[in-house]
Amino acid sequence: MKLRCNVIHSIGSLAKRENPSIDYETLKLHYAFTVGVLLIFFIIVSIEQNVGDPILCEVAGGGSIVSINAYCWIHSTFVIPKAFNKEVNIEAPHPGIDSTRNPREYYFLKYYQWIYIMLLFQALLFYIPRWLWRTWEGGKMKILTKDLGSLQLPEPELNKKIAALSKYLVKTWATHNAYAAQYFFCELLALIIVLGQFYMLEVFFDGRFINFGAKIIEYFTSDEYYRQIAERQNIMKNPMIMLFPRVTKCIFRKYGESSTIENKDVLCVMPLNVINEKIFVFQWFWFSVLAILTALSLLMDLFLIMSGWIRVQALRSRFKLVDKKDLQLIVKKGSYGDWFIIDLIGRNIDEIIFKDLVTDVSKKLTQIYKNL
Repeated sequence: MKLRCNVIHSIGSLAKRENPSIDYETLKLHYAFTVGVLLIFFIIVSIEQNVGDPILCEVAGGGSIVSINAYCWIHSTFVIPKAFNKEVNIEAPHPGIDSTRNPREYYFLKYYQWIYIMLLFQALLFYIPRWLWRTWEGGKMKILTKDLGSLQLPEPELNKKIAALSKYLVKTWATHNAYAAQYFFCELLALIIVLGQFYMLEVFFDGRFINFGAKIIEYFTSDEYYRQIAERQNIMKNPMIMLFPRVTKCIFRKYGESSTIENKDVLCVMPLNVINEKIFVFQWFWFSVLAILTALSLLMDLFLIMSGWIRVQALRSRFKLVDKKDLQLIVKKGSYGDWFIIDLIGRNIDEIIFKDLVTDVSKKLTQIYKNL
C-alpha cells in the first residue's frame, strides 16, 4: 500500500507546475500528461492482472479449474481469425470462436501477459527527453531567475539582482546557441519517441496496431455498421474485438485414466481485454495528436531560427509591456540562442521586472556595438 501511495504521489508531482519552467507546453505534454496517464494505466492493469482474475476458463461440458486458468494464461490462448466474419449466435458462439480444429488456422494471442510491462516501458521512454534536458540545463534557469518572480523584494536588492542578471546576459551574449540546440534536440527526440510508439506497438501486436485507429473510424462510420444496428444484428468485424477478443480458446492436455493424452477444449473469458482495448484505443489517437503537435512545435522552432521578425513577434505577443524597439534591438544583435534564453527568463520572472531587464540589456548592447 505504501509503495502504491508513493507511485501515485510521484504521478501527481509530474502534473505540478514547475518553478522555474525550463521548457514549453509541447514537451510538458510528453513528460507530464503522457507519462502520468501511462503510469495510471500501468497501475490499473498491474492490479487487475496480479490481484484480480485476468482470465476465466471453462472446460467443455462445464466446470472451471484454477490450474487450467493458470495454464491458459501462461501458454497463451488463441482465436480463429475467419470466425470474426461469422454472425454470432448463428454461425459462431462468440466473435473469433468456431469449431475449427486445424491448428494452422489458430492465431495465438501472446501480448496480454506483457501489457503492464509495456506500459511502464512506454512511460520511461516518454520521460527520456525530459531527463536529458534537465541534465543538460543543469539548473541554469533557476539560478538566473531566483527571487525575481515578484516585486516583493526591497527595491535596492531587486535593482541589484536585475543589474547582475543583465550583466551576465550581456557578458555571455551570442554564446547560448548550444543551450538552445540541446533543447531542440530534446524536442526532436520526443517526436522520434512518439512516432516510434506506433512501430514498437506494431511489433508488439504482431502487425495490427499502425492502422488500428483508422480501422476503428472506418468501422464506426461504415454503412454496414449502421445497417447492423438498425436490423439489430450482432456486430461483426469490430476491429477492437478482433485485436482484444473478450472470449478465446485454449487446448489443455493431460493424462487420462488409461495414461492416454486427453485434449480439453477450453473456452476462456478475458475480462482484462475490456480495459486493454480502451487503453490502446486512447494511445492510438493521443499519440497521433501528440505527434502532430510536436511536429508543429519543431516547425515553429525552425521558423524562429530562420526569421528574426518572427522572434520579435513571438516576444511581443507574450511580453506586451516591453518596448518594441528594445525587443527588435535584442533580436537583431543576438542569435536564436539569445532569443531562447531571454524568452525562458521572461516566462519565469515578473513582467515589470522583465521589462526593466530587457531595457537595461538593450542599452548595454547598444553601447557595446557603438564602441566597436
